[in-house]
Amino acid sequence: MRARKKTVAMERRRRILVFVTPVSARKFMRAAKSGGALFCLGVLLLVQTMAAVPAFHAWVHHDACDPNHECAVTLFVNGQVHSPTTGVEIAQSPPVLLVLAPAHGVDFVSADVRLLPSRGPPA
Repeated sequence: MRARKKTVAMERRRRILVFVTPVSARKFMRAAKSGGALFCLGVLLLVQTMAAVPAFHAWVHHDACDPNHECAVTLFVNGQVHSPTTGVEIAQSPPVLLVLAPAHGVDFVSADVRLLPSRGPPA
């Protein structure tokens, strides 16, 4: 009886989870995350390419040569981009001295694994 209640409860949970997040929605979210990441990477590479090739920047913006022109490319060129910096410190560890003692012989350990006379195997 108890096992049946457990399986019924598990079946209800399974039905609720399938109803909440169908497989198609999970696949869509995974594809949306990948697509969004690829789009952001593409925009970043495009801006960096325009920062490296001024003629391409001038082709995209008609006023790229104007001294008051501000866009993402000019921010990259002038180094006005906020990015997180991480300082990694490399600490040298002190030398480790290992002393290995040679083994004089092999010691075998034995244990009594038999059941007690009053105990039997589980049913």
